[in-house]
Amino acid sequence: MRARIEDLFKRLDITPQNPELYKIALTHPSYKNEHALLSDNNQRLEFLGDAVIQLAITERIFHEKKRMHEGEMSLYRANLVRTETLAALAQRLELFQFMMLGEGEKKSGGRERPTILCDGFEAIFGAMYLDLGAAATQKCLYRLYDEMLQEVDEARFLQLKDNKTRLQELVQADTRKVLEYVAVQTAGTSNHPVFEVSVKMDGVVLGVGHGLRKKEAEQDAARDALSKMAK
Repeated sequence: MRARIEDLFKRLDITPQNPELYKIALTHPSYKNEHALLSDNNQRLEFLGDAVIQLAITERIFHEKKRMHEGEMSLYRANLVRTETLAALAQRLELFQFMMLGEGEKKSGGRERPTILCDGFEAIFGAMYLDLGAAATQKCLYRLYDEMLQEVDEARFLQLKDNKTRLQELVQADTRKVLEYVAVQTAGTSNHPVFEVSVKMDGVVLGVGHGLRKKEAEQDAARDALSKMAK
């Protein structure tokens, strides 16, 4: 039995003006596909929420991390807004209790899948932005991040370099050549696409990766390249 959405509002410490927006934010496309009478799923709110979170975190880093240079700020932000971090925040809220997923998605472990949790988290903040405005949304978002960062040393975030960054730095140790990420193909269904991406340098494929998002596939390709270089 799915938890009552009012419990989520208490965890977020908000009083919604339009609760229906949040219900849409919690509606995965797989659930919408099985319930034809529903008007929408969370993909558009996810798109908006991604931008809202990016801007809120960027603004806070700019004002509070005055000793960081541009590169450090970019890396810090990248780790604060990456899929794994947003999924961890969603786990703290136990967002999986409120998500509406199709039966197939539920059976395949969708409630624990980082990409689904991340998408739901972004959609919730897209809904909150439309419902309560930027100031209330930032306040809620910052509180959640503050609770998390109390447990995680800031230096750890600065040291967390994603695979694409590590690969670029490794390549630039010998040359200024730029890596190229190329979409190879897309498999799966329209609701659950699986992207295949290759990373190339001078036309030579260094690695191939897969993911439910293009960015994830690129990271996986970079990971594949790094593992091959290490051998």
